[in-house]
Amino acid sequence: MFCPYCGQQTKEQLTVGLLFYNTIINYFSFDARFFKSIPPLLFKPGYLAKTFIEGKRTTYLHPAQLYLFLSVLFFFLITTLVVSENIKELDDALTNIPIALPEIEDSLSVNKLNENVLNIENQLLSKTDSLDSLLKEDSNSIALRKLSSSKLDSLIGINAPEIQILMEMGMKENAGLLKQKLYSQAFKFYKQRSASTLLNTINETLPLAFFILLPIFAFLLQLLFFRRGGYANHLVFSFYFFSFVFFIFTLQLIANLIIDIQDWIDFLFILSIGVYLTFSFKEFYQIGWSTSIIKTIVHVFFFLLFVIPSAVLLLFFYGFIMY
Repeated sequence: MFCPYCGQQTKEQLTVGLLFYNTIINYFSFDARFFKSIPPLLFKPGYLAKTFIEGKRTTYLHPAQLYLFLSVLFFFLITTLVVSENIKELDDALTNIPIALPEIEDSLSVNKLNENVLNIENQLLSKTDSLDSLLKEDSNSIALRKLSSSKLDSLIGINAPEIQILMEMGMKENAGLLKQKLYSQAFKFYKQRSASTLLNTINETLPLAFFILLPIFAFLLQLLFFRRGGYANHLVFSFYFFSFVFFIFTLQLIANLIIDIQDWIDFLFILSIGVYLTFSFKEFYQIGWSTSIIKTIVHVFFFLLFVIPSAVLLLFFYGFIMY
């Protein structure tokens, strides 16, 4: 039996399959509209956004839903196929670095340790011989004081208090909370010699970072095309454009998984994004070729030169603080 108002079955038994199906339908809308949206997304740049703005919104998938589905697919693949393997290789490289802690009696005083530890032979490889310029502190900046790895390992070997180790690394007694956190994270990274937690934190933050970059991308469009509609129009354009970017990156990822494609082909994948943006500008904003090319160059220049580097720095800083 069905409800006369909404058409839903009135006696529908809840099962795991039904719950999964409703989740897919409600949040991803994986239906025929998805497959109808892919050809124009790839071969008719700017068409989907233009159609959506014109009010024809039932034939193709909603821009936010298309973006969500393709971004989830891309980040799932890059996590399982790329990040996990790189984490394993980095962890293996770090754990294979020979580290021999000197045998020091627990009763040895800190002062005695500081006098004798400089005579301990450095057994680390050149990569970890010293913590060069990690923290040199002044009123506005932080860098690590040069500290031999053998001395640091000796402090770890006798279970010296962390605060003492951090001060040996260069932290001052009156250091603020942020500086204390930075020193503590640097020591934690040195002690664990593991890249997995740091890279996992960064990787988990990437989807949010892209989602934040999208409205910034649309804001730059608003500045370039301030006479071509409101911010919502540029946001729709950005959703479809980023969907194309995720689709291209996914294809590139799968292609490299199947066969090790040459670098020049990878470059063509990247180049296609810029060409696609030019065609999209021309179609969506109804401008000439010369204007479309110029505005593509200007937009990409500012986005890559200012927005992306700032986002990368913030991403790595967040990953370092939170890992």
